[in-house]
Parts: sequence; C-alpha cells; structure tokens
Amino acid sequence: MMDSRTILLKTLRQEATPRPAVALLSGGVWTFNRRGLSLQEALEQPEEAAAIIAATNEEVRSDIVWAGSGYHNLAIRALGGEIKFRAKGAPDVLGPVLKEAAEGERISLDRLHDDRAIRGLWQTAGLLAKEIGSHTLVGASQWGPFTLAGHFYGVERLMRSLYKDPDAALAVLEFTSELCFRYLAPFLAAGAEILSIADPSASGDLISRPQFERFVVPALAKTIAKLKAEGALICLHICGNITGRLDLIPPCGADLLSVDYKVDLGRVKEAVGAKIAYAGNMNPVAIMQNATPEGVAAACRDCLEKTDASPGYILMPGCDIPPGVPLANVQAMVETAHHWQERKG
Repeated sequence: MMDSRTILLKTLRQEATPRPAVALLSGGVWTFNRRGLSLQEALEQPEEAAAIIAATNEEVRSDIVWAGSGYHNLAIRALGGEIKFRAKGAPDVLGPVLKEAAEGERISLDRLHDDRAIRGLWQTAGLLAKEIGSHTLVGASQWGPFTLAGHFYGVERLMRSLYKDPDAALAVLEFTSELCFRYLAPFLAAGAEILSIADPSASGDLISRPQFERFVVPALAKTIAKLKAEGALICLHICGNITGRLDLIPPCGADLLSVDYKVDLGRVKEAVGAKIAYAGNMNPVAIMQNATPEGVAAACRDCLEKTDASPGYILMPGCDIPPGVPLANVQAMVETAHHWQERKG
C-alpha cells in the first residue's frame, strides 16, 4: 500500500495516486488546545510538543504534519518586536518594529538563532522528522514577505507606501524576504521537507493586481527560489479572493497553491492546474467548525467533484482551522478522501 508521504509527493508532481491527498493547513493551535495547552505552554518542551503532534496525527491521518505552525510571530519578537500570547490562538503583534524602512538593514538576522523558542521549534521539526518522516511529510511555516512587511513596518504605513513611497516598501520587502528565508531554512536542515508561506496581507481583498505584481511576486519569487535551492517543497497560501491573480502564482515558483473558500476550485484548476498542484478550500468556520461530520463530508465531496479529484489536487481546509473544530469533523474530511475511489468506483 502506498504510504501517506508518497501519495503527497506524487500529488505535488501531479501523478496518479490510489486516493486523493488530504491534509490540514497548519493546525498548531488546534492540536495543542485539544490537549489543554496554549501555544506559549507548548513551547516549553520540544519533545512533548513533537509527541503531541505525532499522536494527534495518528487520530487525524493528515498527509502533511506541520511543526511550529501558529508561531510565525516569534520571529518578530526575536528581532525586537513585542507580541502577546493568547490563551487560545496565535500570539498577536503589538506594534511595528521599524520606524524607518532602512532600519531593516541594521537588524541582524542571526538573532533568530539566539531565540530559545525558535530553536525549540526547529528541534520539534527534527524530532517529528525522525519519528514519522519516513511515512508522513513533515512541514513548517512562516508569514510571507508582504505580510511580514506589514508587521514590521505597520500595515497602514505599508499600504500607503505602495502609492506614495514605493522605494520604502521595496526596502522593507528586501529585509522581510531574507527574514522569511533565514527563519525557514533551519527547518529544512532539521528534516522538514515542505514549507508553507502564508501571505494573507497580499489578498485580493487588500491590494490590487498591479500592486501584487509589483511588490508581492518578486519578493515571493526571491524567497521561494532560495528555499528551493535548499531542497524545499513550497506551499503558498494567500487568504481572500485571489481569482483575478491566479495566473501570477505559478511564476512565483511554489509547488502548491492553497486557496480559501472565496476562490472557486474550478477556476483554480483551470488557471493553474496544468502548472502546479493546488489545494483547498472548505470554509474553516462555517464548514470545518460548525457543520456536522456529514456536512463536512458533503462539502469535501463537492471539492473533489469540482476538481475531478485530479492528480494535482489536495483536499484541504481553506485556511488554518480554529481551536473549536471537532475532531470528528477533521476525521470526516480525511475519511472522505480515503474512500473517494470506492465511492466513485
């Protein structure tokens, strides 16, 4: 029988598999909250964190297991920013780090390696890779350059600079592109194989197509190229409606595009399906959290039917799932994929 890792890797290559690939996107908050742990508490013991993630996936059977998801903002804290942990959910950024765009040039990214919590995440990934990496793909994640730029420079100031001071925006993006690479590369060294770059601030709900093409695409392409040179597989997730810029995604170099519920999967298949693999897109709240398991299964079947369960498609929620998603709903998603060929046959 073909194992989970092989199915996922063949799907990324758009090769036929005995069943559709199926995975969560991130899931760190959900995983630890189920065990009564906040993300802050889960940081304390990398060995325990790895054991919890592995045990959870024995119940879930996702084809990708993400180490360190939910912790993106630790990189901001490590470089001088302030964050606040929540009892549930990912930590919040309390304010911008850079007063001027050029200040990024003076921040040493070596400080990432000085941060005990970040080193713990890299260790967690390594432990998972040793324990389950032979049969399940292990991944890690970080914000994309544009979203990181908003955190470091301030979202409103970044958005204004797109119009009034594009050189400042480009300077910040130069810094955050390198930051994204330097944060994620050690996960590869630890044994992770796939990296998720989430760039929600690049959404079609926030910036125009010309702005996406000028500011987001070059920064993503640069970061992705450097990570792929280190052997990474890349999943790119952008929240919101990106229908009008789907054709701009394959040139960024990602192996997989993850889309949210605002994007029609049929349009995604038509626009990028012949070029890269794609994933999505059950609504994380309305479907994954609030529907019954039967409702989740119905939504998953709809996704598989829209895509014809094509070799390059991964059944996946449209974003990270909330802490309150019932285990039975996640299992319903996975079971739908696992038994799809029986249903179709």
